[in-house]
Amino acid sequence: MVKMAVFVDVQNVQETFERQGFGVRYDALKDYVLDHFKLPKEEVKFIAFVPYKRDEDRRIRLIDALAFMGFRVLSKVIREHPDGGLKANMDVELTLEAVLLAEEISHAVLVSGDSDFAPLVSFLSRRGIRVTIIGPGRASTSVELIRLADDYINMEEIPNVLVPRAMREPEYPHPIEHGLGDAVPHLESLPREEPPAPEHYEDIG
Repeated sequence: MVKMAVFVDVQNVQETFERQGFGVRYDALKDYVLDHFKLPKEEVKFIAFVPYKRDEDRRIRLIDALAFMGFRVLSKVIREHPDGGLKANMDVELTLEAVLLAEEISHAVLVSGDSDFAPLVSFLSRRGIRVTIIGPGRASTSVELIRLADDYINMEEIPNVLVPRAMREPEYPHPIEHGLGDAVPHLESLPREEPPAPEHYEDIG
């Protein structure tokens, strides 16, 4: 029985730490959550939301890696507006997923610093669900989110999650259609069979 759901806003996390020169190890983040909350993996549902460009091989490899790590992956092609602007978040998809799971869980963990999720945190809290925010640093996490949540964890302080890109940037396997080849060091324990296909959203807005 699932007791906790972890919602990872990959775009927010990646943008924040890439600007600071860090790569992110999502396998270490998953291990931390299981250990910190003392729950077996069978009781925790990990969901990653990943927008991507069709020609962005590294982001596509990240999608595949997350699936191998045991995340349910929901992805969407980034939409480019006529004025050159980009629609690159999956806030609606994350919110919908959280609302649908609200009947099943007693604890929600949101990995994001985006203030747009404040209404979602309030909704979940009013439903009696405990909410923990894992934010990408205090300076990059909305104060409103921190105030509304039951707990706040600074992602910068979680051991082994951030890797200075100058030292060793996290690697991801090649896209599935090209074969996985040798597993990268921190993914060595992952199964070699094909990962679950990520769920894909077509943007009709």
